[in-house]
Amino acid sequence: MKNRTTLWLTTAALTLLTGYASAQNSPPKDEPAKTGMHAMQDKHGESMGWRMKHHMQKLKTALKLSPDQEPAWAALAGAMTPPARPQRPDRAEMDKLSMPERLDKMKQIMSQHHEARMAEMDKHATAVKSFYAVLTPEQKKTFDTKAMSGWRHGRHHD
Repeated sequence: MKNRTTLWLTTAALTLLTGYASAQNSPPKDEPAKTGMHAMQDKHGESMGWRMKHHMQKLKTALKLSPDQEPAWAALAGAMTPPARPQRPDRAEMDKLSMPERLDKMKQIMSQHHEARMAEMDKHATAVKSFYAVLTPEQKKTFDTKAMSGWRHGRHHD
């Protein structure tokens, strides 16, 4: 009997806490709620930005930059900011298309996205090479080991 009472009280407490927590996380009334993948993508983007900023701060500290290297660091940090997320295709417009037309449209969108990603990668590579050129040999070793350390399989490990 005691176990049933404890189980019932625990279940009731968890239900109340869950309801309270979900009420605290609801969006403002003038802002539509994002659900599913949209909410996950927004949350991932925010945490990814925070992790990138944190990683860059740790890297800058480890490099012990001189004042004359600061402009090169600023250029690198500016080039490493993530690009804006591409606009999604209009669902109503896509629904009007036949399946072959939709596939062609998706192929076109994917091609544009790929080109944008490659341009972003070129920008990053140019910034890293310019920054790397102003580093001392000791700083280059630090940069080589710490710049990408912890970034494995899309996750950051400190």
